[in-house]
Amino acid sequence: MRRQQGQSAVEFALMAPMIFLMIFGLIYSGIMFMEYMHYSNAVRKAARVVALDKTTREQEQAWLREIWKEEVSVTLYEPDPKIIADNGDIVVTVTFVRVGSLPVILHMLDFPPSEIKALNYRMKAEDSTIITTGTEGDDG
Repeated sequence: MRRQQGQSAVEFALMAPMIFLMIFGLIYSGIMFMEYMHYSNAVRKAARVVALDKTTREQEQAWLREIWKEEVSVTLYEPDPKIIADNGDIVVTVTFVRVGSLPVILHMLDFPPSEIKALNYRMKAEDSTIITTGTEGDDG
């Protein structure tokens, strides 16, 4: 009976780190997905604002970088947003570029990748027309 208790303790000692790693990995993946979705919504909003011609492209690129710094806690990647006009559409493409130094073996394997093209939004560009409300046609 005593040998079986020792065997159970050894099995637990071998399996516990892997189980805890999986649990914490799932939690961390969920947090990363939440941050990605938040930034994705910010990129979509920037594409919409630029398509409506309310701000300049440079202002929106700076805004997207600030949102990244405020909302995303992982600093392995920096966003490189590009906003271009293409056949009457506004295209916002965000490429994430790895920053910082990694061990040589990881550079050789390119893991994590040095660049990730993750977000691409296309919005139809609108003409900036001013809609006036008031008493047009009232001569009274």
